[in-house]
Amino acid sequence: MYPVGSNGASQAVLDARCLADALAAHAPTEALRAYEADRLPKTAAICASNRSGGPERVLDVFGQLAPKGFARIEDVIPPEEIAGIVRGYATLAGFAVGR
Repeated sequence: MYPVGSNGASQAVLDARCLADALAAHAPTEALRAYEADRLPKTAAICASNRSGGPERVLDVFGQLAPKGFARIEDVIPPEEIAGIVRGYATLAGFAVGR
């Protein structure tokens, strides 16, 4: 896991949950296949996202939009856009909870 935030630890927790669920539902060999099929694409997507900035990408946006700094964050980027970046990453990383 590319080191951004606590992704290694948080993904390990999600891995453990997925593996426990798979083992509860399947024989060991099939459980491992199901676990791999579920988690491999998800963790690969997170790694790829982290290599391009991950959730800190919002800082790059500020740097591009206001290279000389700013007094109010709202003058640089609307709060909804920041929330969208954060929400998108949270969903990708498995942190988003359905409401």
